[in-house]
Amino acid sequence: MRILSGLSTLLVLPTGAGKSLCYQLPALLYARRSPCLTLVISPLLSLMDDQVSGLPPGLKATCMHSGMTRKQRDLALRRVRAAQVQVLMLSPEALVGAGARGLACLSQLPPVAFVCVDEAHCLSQWSHNFRPCYLRVCKVLREHLGVRCFLGLTATATRSTALNVAKYLGVAEEAVLRGPVTIPTNLHLSVSMDRDPDQALVTLLQSDRFRTLDSVIVYCNRREDTERVSALLRTCLPEAWATGLGGRAQEAVAEAYHAGMCSRERRRVQRAFMEGRLRVVVATVAFGMGLDRPDVRAVLHLGLPPSFESYVQAVGRAGRDGQPAQCHLFLQPQGEDLRELRRHVHANATDFLAVKKLVQCVFPPCSCAQRLSEQEGGVRQERHLSKQPNREQTARCQGHWRALPVQPTIQALDMPEEVIETLLCYLELHPQHWLELLAPTYACCRLRCPGGPTQMQALASRCPPLAACLAQQPPENTDGGSSFVEFNMVELVDSMGWELAPVQKALFQLQWDPEPRTGVPRDTGVLVEFSELAFHLHSPGDLTAQEKDQICDFLYDRVQAREQEALACLRLEFQAFHSVAFPSCRPCLEQPDEDRSTRLKALLSHYFEEESPGVEEGAQGPEPGQAELQDWEDQIRRDIRHFLSLWPEQQFSGRAVARIFHGIGSPCFPAQVYGRDRRFWRKYLHLSFHALMHLATEEILLWGR
Repeated sequence: MRILSGLSTLLVLPTGAGKSLCYQLPALLYARRSPCLTLVISPLLSLMDDQVSGLPPGLKATCMHSGMTRKQRDLALRRVRAAQVQVLMLSPEALVGAGARGLACLSQLPPVAFVCVDEAHCLSQWSHNFRPCYLRVCKVLREHLGVRCFLGLTATATRSTALNVAKYLGVAEEAVLRGPVTIPTNLHLSVSMDRDPDQALVTLLQSDRFRTLDSVIVYCNRREDTERVSALLRTCLPEAWATGLGGRAQEAVAEAYHAGMCSRERRRVQRAFMEGRLRVVVATVAFGMGLDRPDVRAVLHLGLPPSFESYVQAVGRAGRDGQPAQCHLFLQPQGEDLRELRRHVHANATDFLAVKKLVQCVFPPCSCAQRLSEQEGGVRQERHLSKQPNREQTARCQGHWRALPVQPTIQALDMPEEVIETLLCYLELHPQHWLELLAPTYACCRLRCPGGPTQMQALASRCPPLAACLAQQPPENTDGGSSFVEFNMVELVDSMGWELAPVQKALFQLQWDPEPRTGVPRDTGVLVEFSELAFHLHSPGDLTAQEKDQICDFLYDRVQAREQEALACLRLEFQAFHSVAFPSCRPCLEQPDEDRSTRLKALLSHYFEEESPGVEEGAQGPEPGQAELQDWEDQIRRDIRHFLSLWPEQQFSGRAVARIFHGIGSPCFPAQVYGRDRRFWRKYLHLSFHALMHLATEEILLWGR
């Protein structure tokens, strides 16, 4: 009723509770009243096609995402424009990363009734799987399509995350409709700590409790583990497992599924499982999101899940038909799985120096700043007499369009692309709105004219962007008589006050010349190439040193807060599962322990009801799964000195050395190179990352002397 009334709403309900109906029914009713469209923003590329085909009768849909060919996307767009569908499913990347051309296409859509944002917790910068692209979704929809009504859907949001998402969607706190995050009573949860989890998994699947189950998902944290475990199950499980309970022929006992597989193979495995021809899927979290098979009878975790949210989503795939289903988690007794998850947290953190370099790239000084400085000098005395602030009396720089080349920036900062994009999003989300982040673009243009300077000047006479470029730099000539010019389009556009998309189009059209008599374009022989994919943004160029320091502090504090929060949530998760775990899976082979299952469900409910779960620092001393540093300090220092001596030309930071000792690759220090030397790679994964980083920094400073 709220959506039909045009009121934005956030709905938090458990998996399988009927959230999809809350966009499907309004979409159908809106479409019956007048020609209109419902947009659904979904991150589930691999399952988007299945969601389209699984819609109720009478509701037609299509989708657009990066996994489709251009021909497929154009066909989908034609169907939408012809009002042949009522629902259009888009990935956030297809919407935000579409660029000006894509947004122009979307602006030709029928009127949008409302927008449903699925997995809405991804909108939150506090979320467990924050995706930067989501942050710009609402902004693009509001500005380019005039959308005013949003429906956010999620099954896994704590109270603090839900409030953060609601703020972004423009939803008032009282419009957050939240049901209790509870695990269904038909799911039986159990946990064990086995010395050999692989063998324990085989034993459990052969037990009375599991051997009669016809559809099983086994979750692993690493892709290579899915391949290894699926091969193990095919080898160790008896032939009876190769036949379904109803006598159905099985393709195999078990198959692997992960994002590293080709899309065709992933579809094959998923289809076989959905149709009952595959009994066990061994997968990463890439499998199961949005999966709607009602009779999944068991969900097993071979290792600690990445988060409570991930665990709840995974077990929520089991028993959706209301019949009993089994969910078991194998914890590694020494905390080895916890260490692996900590690696991912540290991989996304960064140093203050890298943050400062990024800020310098994003906010370089401009000529406006110099001009304003001269103006301020002329009015300094008047400003002193009037006691008015400088910013009030002088016009500020209105900002400039900038392009940060993706690959050079990644190498300069030793920071993954998604982390850089996340930091840029933080600046856009800041109350002072430090910058505007746009869709990535190609910054460099190379134009070659086979006819030499004469042809280039003729082209410039009908193409103002080329004329402006030639006024700033002369073309270069080759031995063959042709001329070429290479320039930064974003800088040119900024200096001339133009828009980027029309300039790109005008330059691209130089490759064809209309025939005067027929009007049919003919090839001019001109070659126009766009290259150097770049972050595209708009930022001021007159920030003071104090403002830049403020931005650096904000970003670094946010990075540290995310790292500490993620580590604290991992610690809380490990302790919760540990508190209900059996020493081995033997007590779980026949009947589930209802008492321990109930206790675990209560811990999960408590986590999602808390305002800020998992942020407490906990007791002093080593983390679970970590050893005391002082027992290893002398050996660590010797290894650091030895490592530095082997790479005398490299400029290591303390974080870079700690990453290598924890087995974490980075753009400048990739695992393919540094992982070959097993004397250092992952050697100290059992010790605190920050303590290693501190020792490495000390040794690097001493080494530099």
